[in-house]
Amino acid sequence: MVMAEVEAVMARPFVWGACDCVSAACDVFLRLWGIDPLARWRGLETRADVVRAIRAEGGTDAALTRLTAGLRPGHAIGGLAVTATAPRSLLICIQPGLWAGKTRRGFALLRAAERGWHA
Repeated sequence: MVMAEVEAVMARPFVWGACDCVSAACDVFLRLWGIDPLARWRGLETRADVVRAIRAEGGTDAALTRLTAGLRPGHAIGGLAVTATAPRSLLICIQPGLWAGKTRRGFALLRAAERGWHA
């Protein structure tokens, strides 16, 4: 179920604001749980828009805190997580120990993630 949603969303072309590393993970999360963590930032259209929005929140960590407000901390299938290494990217948990993240050419599977949040 989770992998089918990952493939449906993250196979789309990379577009800043519409299908980037954050919006794609949030789109999968929305499809799985009916909760849109990115609701307040929908409509961003360029890399510059995304950078401005992150800066307006006080940086990446502050934006991430705001994005995940109301979610429970921890890793769970279908939950969000952040990459363990730079550059930071938002991921979706496919199963314990396996996360997917949007890339320029589709998506990548990762075996490690840092902080996580779930519904």
